[in-house]
Amino acid sequence: MVENINSKEAFDLLRKDENALLIDVRTKKEHLAVGIPDLKEIGKETHLIEWKNSIFPVYQKHFVNDINENLGLRDEGKYIFICRSGIRSNFAALTVEESFDSGNYNVRCFNVEDGFEGNEQHLGYPQKLTGWKNLGLPWK
Repeated sequence: MVENINSKEAFDLLRKDENALLIDVRTKKEHLAVGIPDLKEIGKETHLIEWKNSIFPVYQKHFVNDINENLGLRDEGKYIFICRSGIRSNFAALTVEESFDSGNYNVRCFNVEDGFEGNEQHLGYPQKLTGWKNLGLPWK
């Protein structure tokens, strides 16, 4: 089951667990326009693997293949997925988790539910800042 975590929890997990990876599923245009998480201070890199915004199985299979080609097939670890607001990354995490269900893997998938840019919260005052960038976590 994919676990939803916020940006701060994701950064803490990446810092504490050497087997945790961050996968940014946004487009190249988004990376250029608003930046990406910068993990060099904790000795890691952000893996940029685009989710093609599709619910069609053929595209999901391509995404899983992209994950395997870029990260290698790991039998254990934590995959943390991030996008702008937590929606695409949730689909990506569910897709990857499902691909591991058929094997003997000890892999957990996480979705950064507040995303890189954060979610607008209209119901509460004062407005609560969310998202990797808004919380001041490292980015470039």
